[in-house]
Amino acid sequence: MLKNTGLFLLSIPIVSTVFAQEAPKDTTRTQTLNTVQVSSWSAGKKDNQLDVPRSIGVLSAEDLHRNSGLSLENSLNLMPGVSMGSRTTFGGERIIIRGYGNNTNFNGQGVQVLLNNIPITDATGTTIMDDIDFATLGKVEVIKGPASSLYGGGIAGVVNLFTMKPQPNQTRLVEENTGGSNGLWRTNTRLETANEHSALLFNYGHQEQEGWRTNSASRKDYAQFSGDFYVSDKNTLSAYFAYAHSLEQLAGEMTDSIMYHRIVWSDPAYLVNGSKTVIESFRAGVTDNYKIDAHFSNQTTVYTNSYTLNQPFAHGLTDNQAFTFGGRTGFVYTSDTGAVTVHAILGAQFQKTIAFNKSYNLTNNVTGGIKGDLQNASQGYNLFTEWKFSLPSQFILTAGGSLDFTEYAITDMLANTANPTHANQSGDKSFTPVFMPRISLLKLVNEHLSLYADVSRGYTPPPTADVINAVLGTANKSLKPESGIQYEIGSKGDLADGRLSYQLALFDLDVHNKIVAQQVPASGSTPTYTTFVNAGEQQNLGAELSLSYAILNNPNAGISLLRPFVTYTYSDFKYKNFYSDNNHNAATLNFSDNKVAGVAPSVVNVGIDLQTKMGFYAYLTYRHVDAVPYTFDNKNYARAFDLVNGKVGYRSQLGNHFSVDLYAGVDNLTNSTYYSFLFFSGTLAGTTDPHFLPMPYNAAWYGGAKLAYIF
Repeated sequence: MLKNTGLFLLSIPIVSTVFAQEAPKDTTRTQTLNTVQVSSWSAGKKDNQLDVPRSIGVLSAEDLHRNSGLSLENSLNLMPGVSMGSRTTFGGERIIIRGYGNNTNFNGQGVQVLLNNIPITDATGTTIMDDIDFATLGKVEVIKGPASSLYGGGIAGVVNLFTMKPQPNQTRLVEENTGGSNGLWRTNTRLETANEHSALLFNYGHQEQEGWRTNSASRKDYAQFSGDFYVSDKNTLSAYFAYAHSLEQLAGEMTDSIMYHRIVWSDPAYLVNGSKTVIESFRAGVTDNYKIDAHFSNQTTVYTNSYTLNQPFAHGLTDNQAFTFGGRTGFVYTSDTGAVTVHAILGAQFQKTIAFNKSYNLTNNVTGGIKGDLQNASQGYNLFTEWKFSLPSQFILTAGGSLDFTEYAITDMLANTANPTHANQSGDKSFTPVFMPRISLLKLVNEHLSLYADVSRGYTPPPTADVINAVLGTANKSLKPESGIQYEIGSKGDLADGRLSYQLALFDLDVHNKIVAQQVPASGSTPTYTTFVNAGEQQNLGAELSLSYAILNNPNAGISLLRPFVTYTYSDFKYKNFYSDNNHNAATLNFSDNKVAGVAPSVVNVGIDLQTKMGFYAYLTYRHVDAVPYTFDNKNYARAFDLVNGKVGYRSQLGNHFSVDLYAGVDNLTNSTYYSFLFFSGTLAGTTDPHFLPMPYNAAWYGGAKLAYIF
């Protein structure tokens, strides 16, 4: 059991061009799906969504405010084409974008995640988000599909997280407490100050929950500093430093029978070993934005991240340490003269991760002998460029690409004279450099409507664990990265005087060289072993729609905002020439033309936002997810489910120095049986083969209060 301690939580603000601001009752007066600006990587350049020739989902501060803010899952899952799940109460997140990223049962693959321009995804391709304080986010952007011309490889896309910033010309002390079901307690204390020279934010947060299953508790502590320093009219420095300690207990996955009978169950094998994931991390980054002259500017970021991970689980103990460092720089050229205007970026980025990965036997929570001791040095670097031409007749042509390099080097520390029979897992692999192009064309029909077409390529190197054959002690030299090409057409519009806002995208994402595990039978003195091979393709055909309509939108009226919205995702995702292995013998299974595991054919989200002049507000969302196959052979499905979440509150300014936000909310109002995470496999090993990590069977309530003092 985890002990309660008192702390404070903060509310999520609305983002403006320079500063983030607390969400007041009339913030949505002019905001639509397309007027929320997209933050380009290039030195402060921001684009209206109507000018962006691809599908980019944006969560504003008001979107994040619909939920408790303690997890990103409920907010991100309202975005069409995006699915986020978690293996623990507040950890083990996996993001799947347009059906890609589901080829791993752990931290995701092919998705690049960045926080304030600092990569969370390391050079091994691993993305760990247990140590990110989602309650301090002010904005989230998701690029769906390859984004090579600005971020290099990565088939699924890019998730950009931005922390909140202080309100301008103000100093505030903010304190907030949130409590709820299953022992939830979240507290935040934040000091923020901003003037003409700088904008600074200091935040401390503590979060804990006992969990609803035995051994499912969570406890986190966060400390964060972020600041913008306006050195001159030409130069701005931004800094971010964060420390986190995260403990997530592991209750284990369960079978469909246990979950759908609503049995509160934890895996005894996890319980006996005291299974949990403990992460301690430090992250730092500094970004320099410099305006060279009227046409040229530069943005450069240097960063570092280190963490320790200790994880006793059902079958052993993992003890990892990792250190990542790197940088990215880009020179921006802008020309606004003549019939054709140009916005161009030329840049480079480098990242290296040095990891020490140890594994031990573990029985009844007693550590046994060491099983593995690997030192992993991985690095990736690329050159990228993007050129955007604004042409006559309101056409915008964008073209670019990246040249990507990936290198792995693994040293097996157990391969020494004391272990003469140990299979040496040392090895190195340098993947052939790959050029990933992108080209798009956008037509502004008028200032309220645009049409676009986009073609982009991406690639995802295999994780380091797939590169080394542990039994043979050799590097898998023939293994290729997965590659993908996406074709997308779409339209965006703000109609009916901005009341009706929509985004529509149709896409075809084709993935080649899909990586699968292949069993190699015993031969002579070599036992049966598993290796990884490229064994198929995947075609993802889909449609995504976001639609909102402001029925009422007048800050001076009693009901200042009444806005329903809907998002819809249709996915016709199939395996093509896809097999369980490359042996092509009697044991080989053909998964061709089967539905892609982990992807629902249809997902619908419906919601309504209500705000009043007096300060009362209410949010209600409904989510439907179709039945989902969780084995490649399509013989096993997770049932369809419906989820209703809601939140009500009151916020107001009290005099000149105080503001208050009181709120209460509920997740799963109708007591649905649904999962937060699905494990995927080729087939089901038997009726006791567990694949489900369920959410609480009954409604989870929370409530809180935030008080801000303005100096």
